[in-house]
Amino acid sequence: MLSVLKQEFSIHKKNILFTSIIITAIYAISIICLWLRNVITSENMADFTAIWLAIGLVVGTVGAFFITLGKGSGSMIDLLYKDTGLLMKTIPVNSLKLIGGKIIIGLLEFIIYVALFSVYLCMLNLYAINNSTEFIKISLSDSMFEYFSLFCSAITLFILAQTVLNFAFTLSKSFVKNTKWSGIIVAVTIYFILSFIVEITGATFDVIHFDYPEDFLKIWILIILFTIISIVLYIITSILYDKKVNL
Repeated sequence: MLSVLKQEFSIHKKNILFTSIIITAIYAISIICLWLRNVITSENMADFTAIWLAIGLVVGTVGAFFITLGKGSGSMIDLLYKDTGLLMKTIPVNSLKLIGGKIIIGLLEFIIYVALFSVYLCMLNLYAINNSTEFIKISLSDSMFEYFSLFCSAITLFILAQTVLNFAFTLSKSFVKNTKWSGIIVAVTIYFILSFIVEITGATFDVIHFDYPEDFLKIWILIILFTIISIVLYIITSILYDKKVNL
């Protein structure tokens, strides 16, 4: 597994570094605009700052999630549809270790982006405290355990999304040779899996009677549930890649 991790990191480290620099630059620009607003009090500057703050928040939440999900280290697209996959098939590496290594490096990549976004939020909060302004206000709870739970929730959702995508693409590649139909198979597979997850999540909420913030700790039930689903999908994906995928 260690050799797989080293190999995956060496392949994707430049892309991770480049993406991190771009994200950091966006955060830096929005912070600079926010501080300049104290000097330039025009309405245009306020609008310009608001736009960059919005860009920073979108990039840090939805953007980082989908960038890592679609083109990040954990994606199996290269193993299924590129020459990399053909090369990997010739190497005697267990599919569980191969796919597991990709998922771990993909997760580390996502954690890097989450860490950058956390620093960005702290800087925004520091600005709000020092300037006593209502222009931007971030409410930070006193409970570090809540932050830890939210962090674990984000990580769990990312792993679940990554395993769902990898399973859908691997299933399509396993049984459909015509690439014209592969997209349809992937879309249908994702739809049914997400429908199942939504149904089981709704049923879980009905049982545990989740009421935020009083029942915040019950979120760990969903974290455990999503982790189990991710593990099952990961194992099935590894079996399909090993037994059914022919490149």
